[in-house]
Amino acid sequence: MSGMEIRTLNSPGPISDRFLLSRAFVCIIVGPVGSAKTMTSLRKLRRIGMMQGGRVDQNGVLWRKARVGVIRETYPNLEKNTLPSWFRIHPESDGKFTWKAPYTHRLQLILRTDPRTGKAIDVCEFEIEFRAIGDRSVEEACRGWEVVAVMIDEADLQPADLLAFLSGRVGRSSDLDPSMVVDPTIIMSLNAPYIDNWIYPLAYENEFADLFDPELLEALNGRPLLETFVQPGGRSGLAENLHNLPKGYYTIQAALNKHRPDYVARMIDNKPVPMQHGQPVNPQFDFERHVRKLEWDRNRMLVIGFDQGLFASAVAGQRTDAGHLRTLREAVSFIEAGKTLRKIGPTAFGQMVRAMLNDHFFDIDPDRIRFVGDPAAWKASDNEDDERDWIRAFQKALGHRTHKAKSNKQALRHEAIWRALSEHDGYAVDPSCKHLIRGHLGGYRYRSADLKDGETRGHLEVADTIYTHVCDAEQYLALEGAHVISEIRGRKMRPAGARVVNDSDFDVFRGV
Repeated sequence: MSGMEIRTLNSPGPISDRFLLSRAFVCIIVGPVGSAKTMTSLRKLRRIGMMQGGRVDQNGVLWRKARVGVIRETYPNLEKNTLPSWFRIHPESDGKFTWKAPYTHRLQLILRTDPRTGKAIDVCEFEIEFRAIGDRSVEEACRGWEVVAVMIDEADLQPADLLAFLSGRVGRSSDLDPSMVVDPTIIMSLNAPYIDNWIYPLAYENEFADLFDPELLEALNGRPLLETFVQPGGRSGLAENLHNLPKGYYTIQAALNKHRPDYVARMIDNKPVPMQHGQPVNPQFDFERHVRKLEWDRNRMLVIGFDQGLFASAVAGQRTDAGHLRTLREAVSFIEAGKTLRKIGPTAFGQMVRAMLNDHFFDIDPDRIRFVGDPAAWKASDNEDDERDWIRAFQKALGHRTHKAKSNKQALRHEAIWRALSEHDGYAVDPSCKHLIRGHLGGYRYRSADLKDGETRGHLEVADTIYTHVCDAEQYLALEGAHVISEIRGRKMRPAGARVVNDSDFDVFRGV
């Protein structure tokens, strides 16, 4: 067809490609600035539109129809950030663009032509609508919307209830036969969120992983309910879209934002962080590298580390044959959707840890389990009041003997974790340890100190946060294992069976 312009859109990278092809009902992409996540999300909207069913007319042309949407917090942000990406796919001059809110772009997409005549035989009448929430409620902003797919751009900046309202808006189209609607989808695009943000548990902890309602599974028809795709950080060797960015793009940004470590972590290295935090205690922790599904090895010692007190926590883990640390489960008492810890006494805590054992480590050999905790918990061991004597009450409810951890020195505890994190495959944590993972991502952090010049710098004192207790518990279990403390202190251990050689000038047989 004469006058047809062909535009080639290259792939940012493999994570973007997997996101583009995912059939999940809720599909999330998280990436650093410049990683082409907005562009890829818009391409996914267009792709879903072109997948819709259609009818063949009297001339043998298949006509499809699709209406999709994009929503953001304000129209200025749509104009400044989202529309420029869309216009790289389809310039304003293509079809008909209307600048009256909500903005709409109507296009005829030629999907297939007759190789003999060059005439279009597969056409999609495509419409994309750009809406802003503004000062309206989410319900008001979404009212009357009927789309086959919708994109929430900069999703972490949008209201938490937006997802709930949009779930009833996708897959609807009053002028289409419902049977022609294919893969209705909610797409979410964002930079790495703060771990306090509503979208963090959705994207990183998959809140819907345990939903097995038969009606839901039937409705999804083989599709995943939710999938998250996390792009590598901008300074990673696997960073995406570098071929479309200026040389040194991320290096220059990191240098100019050195005074804003949370910005560098989120926007460049693509790491979730807590809001307004001091320096994280475990900066080596990487979600993609260290979080994965783990299995309990019945043949190896299971260690339960615990930290006592009103916000007591416990962590279960093992060492592998190679001495690598594997953290399997946590026991933490939450209220308010995991944002606050519940005060818990030693008896209730013992029952909670016992329940964790029964649920995940049932029928364990008593000789293959060891409980270790903060040595300070034994200070009141001579107190006869069962509820005030923390260790006695805890042991009674737990039904197992407990032991003092090998050390309470913070330097040793931190080094045990740091060494595991820095070694290749030295550390892994099961995704069920949600509270501990948030701690490693920065919830467990040094206290910030405000200086006279207005700067805020990390302080060597660890801040007392809701993540301190669970991270301390893991440190106590990390100190267990052959020669862990000796190696941290730099003492060389003599291999078993090694010969002892006297290399001194002293004659051991003199005088015999």
